[in-house]
Amino acid sequence: MSQDADVLFKQGIQEYQGGNLQGAKTLWEQALSLYHTEGNLHHQGAALGNLGAVSQALGDLEEAIAYYKQHLSLAQEIGDRPGQQNALNNLGNAYSRLQDFPQALNSYQQGLLLTRKWGNLGLQGQALLNLRQVYQVMQNWEEAQRCLQEQWAIANQLRQTQNQDMLDIAQQVGLNPLSDFAGANLAEVNFHYANLAGADLTKVNLSGADLSLADLSHAQLSHANLEKAILSNANLRDANLQYANLQGADLRTVLPRADLSDANLEEANLSGAYLQRANFSRANLSNADLSNSDLTDVNLEEAQLTGTLLKQANIDKAHVNQAYFKDNPKLSSALKQHLRDKGAIVE
Repeated sequence: MSQDADVLFKQGIQEYQGGNLQGAKTLWEQALSLYHTEGNLHHQGAALGNLGAVSQALGDLEEAIAYYKQHLSLAQEIGDRPGQQNALNNLGNAYSRLQDFPQALNSYQQGLLLTRKWGNLGLQGQALLNLRQVYQVMQNWEEAQRCLQEQWAIANQLRQTQNQDMLDIAQQVGLNPLSDFAGANLAEVNFHYANLAGADLTKVNLSGADLSLADLSHAQLSHANLEKAILSNANLRDANLQYANLQGADLRTVLPRADLSDANLEEANLSGAYLQRANFSRANLSNADLSNSDLTDVNLEEAQLTGTLLKQANIDKAHVNQAYFKDNPKLSSALKQHLRDKGAIVE
Protein backbone atom coordinates (compact mmCIF):
# COMPACT_ATOMS: atom_id res chain seq x y z
CA MET A 1 0.00 0.00 0.00
CA SER A 2 2.84 2.38 0.83
CA GLN A 3 4.34 1.89 -2.62
CA ASP A 4 0.97 2.64 -4.24
CA ALA A 5 0.68 5.85 -2.22
CA ASP A 6 4.23 6.87 -3.13
CA VAL A 7 3.50 6.32 -6.82
CA LEU A 8 0.39 8.51 -6.59
CA PHE A 9 2.35 11.17 -4.69
CA LYS A 10 5.10 11.28 -7.33
CA GLN A 11 2.53 11.33 -10.15
CA GLY A 12 0.92 14.31 -8.43
CA ILE A 13 4.25 16.15 -8.49
CA GLN A 14 4.61 15.46 -12.20
CA GLU A 15 1.09 16.72 -12.91
CA TYR A 16 1.68 19.83 -10.80
CA GLN A 17 4.92 20.63 -12.58
CA GLY A 18 3.16 20.08 -15.90
CA GLY A 19 0.44 22.59 -15.00
CA ASN A 20 -2.39 20.09 -14.38
CA LEU A 21 -3.31 21.43 -10.95
CA GLN A 22 -6.63 19.66 -10.58
CA GLY A 23 -5.08 16.36 -11.63
CA ALA A 24 -2.30 16.84 -9.08
CA LYS A 25 -4.83 17.58 -6.36
CA THR A 26 -6.81 14.42 -7.11
CA LEU A 27 -3.67 12.26 -6.98
CA TRP A 28 -2.49 13.80 -3.70
CA GLU A 29 -5.92 13.31 -2.15
CA GLN A 30 -5.72 9.62 -3.07
CA ALA A 31 -2.18 9.36 -1.70
CA LEU A 32 -3.26 11.06 1.55
CA SER A 33 -6.07 8.56 1.99
CA LEU A 34 -3.67 5.62 1.63
CA TYR A 35 -1.08 7.19 3.96
CA HIS A 36 -3.83 7.75 6.52
CA THR A 37 -5.01 4.14 6.28
CA GLU A 38 -1.52 2.78 6.93
CA GLY A 39 -0.77 5.37 9.63
CA ASN A 40 2.21 6.95 7.85
CA LEU A 41 2.22 10.32 9.61
CA HIS A 42 5.31 11.81 7.96
CA HIS A 43 3.97 11.18 4.47
CA GLN A 44 0.54 12.45 5.49
CA GLY A 45 2.21 15.73 6.39
CA ALA A 46 3.90 15.98 3.00
CA ALA A 47 0.62 15.27 1.22
CA LEU A 48 -1.24 17.86 3.32
CA GLY A 49 1.39 20.48 2.56
CA ASN A 50 1.15 19.78 -1.17
CA LEU A 51 -2.65 19.87 -1.07
CA GLY A 52 -2.46 23.27 0.59
CA ALA A 53 -0.10 24.51 -2.12
CA VAL A 54 -2.25 23.26 -4.99
CA SER A 55 -5.43 24.62 -3.39
CA GLN A 56 -3.74 28.01 -3.08
CA ALA A 57 -2.60 27.81 -6.71
CA LEU A 58 -6.21 27.06 -7.69
CA GLY A 59 -7.33 30.20 -5.82
CA ASP A 60 -9.08 28.49 -2.89
CA LEU A 61 -7.22 30.16 -0.03
CA GLU A 62 -9.65 29.04 2.66
CA GLU A 63 -9.17 25.39 1.69
CA ALA A 64 -5.41 25.93 1.50
CA ILE A 65 -5.40 27.33 5.04
CA ALA A 66 -7.37 24.31 6.26
CA TYR A 67 -4.78 21.95 4.78
CA TYR A 68 -1.88 23.99 6.19
CA LYS A 69 -3.44 23.89 9.65
CA GLN A 70 -3.77 20.10 9.45
CA HIS A 71 -0.15 19.90 8.32
CA LEU A 72 0.98 22.08 11.24
CA SER A 73 -0.96 20.03 13.79
CA LEU A 74 0.47 16.77 12.46
CA ALA A 75 4.02 18.15 12.30
CA GLN A 76 3.74 19.30 15.91
CA GLU A 77 2.45 15.88 16.94
CA ILE A 78 5.39 13.98 15.44
CA GLY A 79 8.06 16.60 16.14
CA ASP A 80 8.71 17.36 12.47
CA ARG A 81 10.66 20.64 12.67
CA PRO A 82 10.91 21.37 8.92
CA GLY A 83 7.24 20.46 8.57
CA GLN A 84 6.23 22.90 11.31
CA GLN A 85 8.30 25.68 9.76
CA ASN A 86 6.91 25.06 6.27
CA ALA A 87 3.34 24.93 7.53
CA LEU A 88 3.69 28.21 9.45
CA ASN A 89 5.32 29.92 6.46
CA ASN A 90 2.57 28.66 4.18
CA LEU A 91 -0.10 29.87 6.60
CA GLY A 92 1.53 33.29 6.75
CA ASN A 93 1.66 33.48 2.96
CA ALA A 94 -1.97 32.44 2.59
CA TYR A 95 -3.19 34.90 5.23
CA SER A 96 -1.16 37.64 3.54
CA ARG A 97 -2.88 36.83 0.24
CA LEU A 98 -6.21 37.20 2.04
CA GLN A 99 -4.93 40.49 3.53
CA ASP A 100 -5.55 39.07 6.99
CA PHE A 101 -2.36 40.64 8.28
CA PRO A 102 -2.85 39.97 12.03
CA GLN A 103 -3.12 36.24 11.30
CA ALA A 104 -0.17 36.43 8.92
CA LEU A 105 1.94 38.11 11.61
CA ASN A 106 0.88 35.49 14.15
CA SER A 107 1.96 32.65 11.86
CA TYR A 108 5.29 34.25 10.99
CA GLN A 109 5.99 35.13 14.63
CA GLN A 110 5.39 31.52 15.65
CA GLY A 111 7.82 30.47 12.94
CA LEU A 112 10.42 32.94 14.20
CA LEU A 113 10.11 31.63 17.76
CA LEU A 114 10.70 28.09 16.52
CA THR A 115 13.80 29.04 14.54
CA ARG A 116 15.22 30.81 17.58
CA LYS A 117 14.48 27.77 19.72
CA TRP A 118 16.30 25.54 17.22
CA GLY A 119 19.16 27.99 16.71
CA ASN A 120 18.93 28.06 12.92
CA LEU A 121 20.25 31.51 11.98
CA GLY A 122 19.41 31.25 8.28
CA LEU A 123 15.77 30.38 8.98
CA GLN A 124 15.62 33.19 11.56
CA GLY A 125 16.63 35.64 8.85
CA GLN A 126 13.99 34.31 6.45
CA ALA A 127 11.32 34.48 9.18
CA LEU A 128 12.29 38.10 9.89
CA LEU A 129 12.02 38.86 6.17
CA ASN A 130 8.46 37.49 6.14
CA LEU A 131 7.56 39.65 9.13
CA ARG A 132 9.25 42.70 7.62
CA GLN A 133 7.29 42.39 4.39
CA VAL A 134 3.97 42.25 6.27
CA TYR A 135 4.93 45.26 8.40
CA GLN A 136 5.83 47.15 5.23
CA VAL A 137 2.43 46.42 3.69
CA MET A 138 0.84 47.62 6.95
CA GLN A 139 3.10 50.72 6.78
CA ASN A 140 4.49 49.92 10.22
CA TRP A 141 7.92 51.23 9.31
CA GLU A 142 9.34 51.08 12.83
CA GLU A 143 8.73 47.34 13.16
CA ALA A 144 9.89 46.73 9.60
CA GLN A 145 13.17 48.52 10.36
CA ARG A 146 13.58 46.53 13.57
CA CYS A 147 13.27 43.28 11.59
CA LEU A 148 15.85 44.53 9.07
CA GLN A 149 18.28 45.39 11.86
CA GLU A 150 17.84 41.91 13.33
CA GLN A 151 18.55 40.38 9.92
CA TRP A 152 21.76 42.39 9.73
CA ALA A 153 22.76 41.28 13.23
CA ILE A 154 22.38 37.66 12.12
CA ALA A 155 24.30 38.30 8.89
CA ASN A 156 27.18 39.86 10.83
CA GLN A 157 27.19 36.92 13.23
CA LEU A 158 27.46 34.52 10.29
CA ARG A 159 30.26 36.65 8.78
CA GLN A 160 32.31 36.16 11.92
CA THR A 161 31.77 32.42 12.14
CA GLN A 162 31.63 31.27 8.51
CA ASN A 163 34.11 31.57 5.68
CA GLN A 164 31.35 32.45 3.24
CA ASP A 165 30.73 35.02 0.53
CA MET A 166 28.81 38.04 1.85
CA LEU A 167 26.25 37.87 -0.94
CA ASP A 168 25.62 34.21 -0.09
CA ILE A 169 25.13 35.14 3.57
CA ALA A 170 22.73 37.92 2.58
CA GLN A 171 20.66 35.50 0.53
CA GLN A 172 20.71 32.98 3.37
CA VAL A 173 19.17 35.45 5.84
CA GLY A 174 16.74 37.08 3.41
CA LEU A 175 18.63 40.32 2.69
CA ASN A 176 18.34 41.77 -0.81
CA PRO A 177 21.65 43.37 -1.90
CA LEU A 178 19.80 45.67 -4.29
CA SER A 179 17.65 47.29 -1.59
CA ASP A 180 18.79 46.23 1.90
CA PHE A 181 22.47 47.25 1.91
CA ALA A 182 21.90 51.02 2.22
CA GLY A 183 23.51 52.35 5.39
CA ALA A 184 25.06 48.99 6.28
CA ASN A 185 28.54 48.53 7.74
CA LEU A 186 30.40 46.43 5.16
CA ALA A 187 33.91 47.64 5.88
CA GLU A 188 36.66 45.40 4.46
CA VAL A 189 34.14 42.94 3.00
CA ASN A 190 35.21 41.02 -0.10
CA PHE A 191 32.87 41.90 -2.99
CA HIS A 192 35.33 40.82 -5.69
CA TYR A 193 33.32 40.18 -8.89
CA ALA A 194 30.02 40.95 -7.07
CA ASN A 195 27.00 41.97 -9.12
CA LEU A 196 25.62 45.09 -7.44
CA ALA A 197 24.36 46.83 -10.57
CA GLY A 198 21.61 49.28 -9.68
CA ALA A 199 21.91 48.58 -5.96
CA ASP A 200 20.92 51.17 -3.36
CA LEU A 201 24.15 51.58 -1.41
CA THR A 202 23.42 55.05 -0.04
CA LYS A 203 25.50 55.84 3.06
CA VAL A 204 26.99 52.34 3.09
CA ASN A 205 30.36 51.86 4.78
CA LEU A 206 32.62 50.05 2.32
CA SER A 207 35.91 51.39 3.63
CA GLY A 208 38.73 49.02 2.77
CA ALA A 209 36.36 46.72 0.87
CA ASP A 210 37.54 44.75 -2.15
CA LEU A 211 35.22 45.69 -5.02
CA SER A 212 37.63 44.83 -7.81
CA LEU A 213 35.83 43.66 -10.95
CA ALA A 214 32.46 44.28 -9.26
CA ASP A 215 29.54 45.54 -11.32
CA LEU A 216 28.37 48.81 -9.73
CA SER A 217 26.86 50.35 -12.84
CA HIS A 218 23.91 52.62 -12.01
CA ALA A 219 24.45 51.94 -8.29
CA GLN A 220 23.39 54.58 -5.76
CA LEU A 221 26.49 55.31 -3.67
CA SER A 222 25.83 58.86 -2.54
CA HIS A 223 27.37 59.67 0.86
CA ALA A 224 29.00 56.21 0.88
CA ASN A 225 32.29 55.67 2.69
CA LEU A 226 34.71 54.05 0.24
CA GLU A 227 37.92 55.19 1.88
CA LYS A 228 40.82 53.01 0.68
CA ALA A 229 38.39 50.71 -1.11
CA ILE A 230 39.73 48.65 -4.00
CA LEU A 231 37.66 49.42 -7.10
CA SER A 232 40.18 48.52 -9.78
CA ASN A 233 38.48 47.21 -12.93
CA ALA A 234 35.06 47.65 -11.36
CA ASN A 235 32.20 48.85 -13.55
CA LEU A 236 31.06 52.25 -12.25
CA ARG A 237 29.28 53.45 -15.37
CA ASP A 238 26.48 55.90 -14.51
CA ALA A 239 26.98 55.33 -10.77
CA ASN A 240 25.89 58.02 -8.32
CA LEU A 241 28.80 58.83 -5.99
CA GLN A 242 27.77 62.30 -4.88
CA TYR A 243 29.38 63.30 -1.57
CA ALA A 244 31.07 59.89 -1.35
CA ASN A 245 34.32 59.53 0.58
CA LEU A 246 36.83 57.95 -1.80
CA GLN A 247 39.98 59.10 -0.07
CA GLY A 248 42.86 56.82 -0.99
CA ALA A 249 40.61 54.55 -3.06
CA ASP A 250 41.90 52.57 -6.02
CA LEU A 251 39.75 53.80 -8.92
CA ARG A 252 41.77 52.56 -11.87
CA THR A 253 38.64 51.63 -13.72
CA VAL A 254 35.82 52.86 -15.96
CA LEU A 255 33.55 55.65 -14.66
CA PRO A 256 31.90 57.18 -17.74
CA ARG A 257 28.97 59.44 -16.80
CA ALA A 258 29.45 58.68 -13.11
CA ASP A 259 28.40 61.49 -10.76
CA LEU A 260 31.17 62.27 -8.27
CA SER A 261 30.13 65.83 -7.55
CA ASP A 262 31.18 67.02 -4.08
CA ALA A 263 33.01 63.72 -3.50
CA ASN A 264 36.27 63.45 -1.57
CA LEU A 265 38.89 61.84 -3.82
CA GLU A 266 41.96 63.04 -1.99
CA GLU A 267 44.93 60.75 -2.75
CA ALA A 268 42.72 58.48 -4.86
CA ASN A 269 44.36 56.52 -7.66
CA LEU A 270 42.63 57.20 -10.99
CA SER A 271 45.65 56.63 -13.21
CA GLY A 272 44.59 55.33 -16.60
CA ALA A 273 40.91 55.59 -15.65
CA TYR A 274 38.27 56.01 -18.33
CA LEU A 275 36.28 59.03 -17.12
CA GLN A 276 34.49 60.41 -20.17
CA ARG A 277 31.61 62.74 -19.23
CA ALA A 278 31.96 61.99 -15.53
CA ASN A 279 30.95 64.77 -13.13
CA PHE A 280 33.63 65.85 -10.62
CA SER A 281 32.22 69.31 -9.95
CA ARG A 282 33.28 70.63 -6.53
CA ALA A 283 35.09 67.35 -5.84
CA ASN A 284 38.31 67.28 -3.84
CA LEU A 285 40.99 65.70 -6.04
CA SER A 286 43.95 66.99 -4.05
CA ASN A 287 47.00 64.73 -4.38
CA ALA A 288 45.00 62.29 -6.50
CA ASP A 289 46.66 60.50 -9.41
CA LEU A 290 44.95 61.28 -12.73
CA SER A 291 47.92 60.47 -14.92
CA ASN A 292 47.05 58.87 -18.27
CA SER A 293 43.34 59.17 -17.52
CA ASP A 294 40.75 60.00 -20.17
CA LEU A 295 39.17 63.32 -19.15
CA THR A 296 37.17 63.94 -22.32
CA ASP A 297 34.13 66.09 -21.47
CA VAL A 298 34.71 65.53 -17.74
CA ASN A 299 33.17 68.20 -15.52
CA LEU A 300 35.85 69.54 -13.17
CA GLU A 301 34.17 72.86 -12.46
CA GLU A 302 35.03 74.20 -8.99
CA ALA A 303 37.01 71.05 -8.22
CA GLN A 304 40.12 71.16 -6.01
CA LEU A 305 43.23 69.80 -7.77
CA THR A 306 46.07 70.77 -5.45
CA GLY A 307 49.02 68.45 -5.98
CA THR A 308 47.04 66.35 -8.43
CA LEU A 309 49.11 64.28 -10.86
CA LEU A 310 48.02 65.01 -14.43
CA LYS A 311 50.85 63.51 -16.47
CA GLN A 312 49.60 62.64 -19.99
CA ALA A 313 45.98 63.17 -18.94
CA ASN A 314 44.00 65.07 -21.57
CA ILE A 315 43.04 67.80 -19.10
CA ASP A 316 42.59 70.18 -22.04
CA LYS A 317 39.43 68.23 -22.97
CA ALA A 318 37.80 68.76 -19.56
CA HIS A 319 35.45 71.51 -18.36
CA VAL A 320 37.50 73.42 -15.80
CA ASN A 321 35.65 76.66 -15.06
CA GLN A 322 36.59 77.77 -11.52
CA ALA A 323 38.60 74.58 -10.98
CA TYR A 324 41.60 75.20 -8.69
CA PHE A 325 45.04 73.95 -9.79
CA LYS A 326 48.15 74.25 -7.63
CA ASP A 327 51.46 72.37 -7.35
CA ASN A 328 50.70 70.13 -10.32
CA PRO A 329 53.97 68.60 -11.58
CA LYS A 330 54.56 68.25 -15.32
CA LEU A 331 51.92 70.91 -16.11
CA SER A 332 53.47 73.06 -18.84
CA SER A 333 53.19 76.85 -18.93
CA ALA A 334 51.23 76.63 -22.17
CA LEU A 335 48.73 74.19 -20.66
CA LYS A 336 48.40 76.33 -17.55
CA GLN A 337 47.50 79.30 -19.72
CA HIS A 338 45.05 77.17 -21.70
CA LEU A 339 43.33 76.18 -18.46
CA ARG A 340 43.17 79.82 -17.35
CA ASP A 341 41.61 80.72 -20.68
CA LYS A 342 38.90 78.12 -19.97
CA GLY A 343 38.12 79.72 -16.60
CA ALA A 344 40.35 77.70 -14.27
CA ILE A 345 42.28 79.16 -11.34
CA VAL A 346 45.91 78.10 -11.74
CA GLU A 347 48.65 78.99 -9.26
